[in-house]
Amino acid sequence: MIEEKKVFLNTKLSQIETVKILVKELQPSLEYLTYNIKRYHVPVVMIIFHSLKDIAKELEQSKRLTDIAKTVKIGDSYFNFVFLPFTELVESYNFIKHVEYNKLSNTKNYYHHDMLPPEISNYFNFINSYLFAIAEKKETKQL
Repeated sequence: MIEEKKVFLNTKLSQIETVKILVKELQPSLEYLTYNIKRYHVPVVMIIFHSLKDIAKELEQSKRLTDIAKTVKIGDSYFNFVFLPFTELVESYNFIKHVEYNKLSNTKNYYHHDMLPPEISNYFNFINSYLFAIAEKKETKQL
C-alpha cells in the first residue's frame, strides 16, 4: 500500500484522498450502470484515462451517443472515465487505440480498461484497482 503522506499520480493528495474523491464522483454512475448490467445483462466497459492535460473534448468527439464520459480533475491530474455500454472488452480496445492514435497522439496518457461487474461491493477497492494499474503502467514506462 502506498504511504498516506505520499503524493499519488500528480494529484497533490494521498492515494486514499484521491480515491475518496473519485468514489464520490463516480458512485452514482457506477450504481446506475451495474443495475443495468444485472437487470438487462448489458455489457459495459469502464475505461480510465490519466493525463496531465484535459482530454475531455477529444473523448467527447470520439464517443458514441450511448457512451458516458466523466472527467475529474484532482491537483495536476485529469482522470477521464468513459463507460461503453453494449461493448465487449475487445471492442473497447479498438475505441482506446482509435482515440490514442487520432486524438491523443501528442498527449502523454495512461489508461486501464475492464468490464464492469454486475455488482460492486466495495467502490473504494474497485476504483483503487484501476488506479494501481495506471500507477504501475506509469512506473514501467518511466523505467
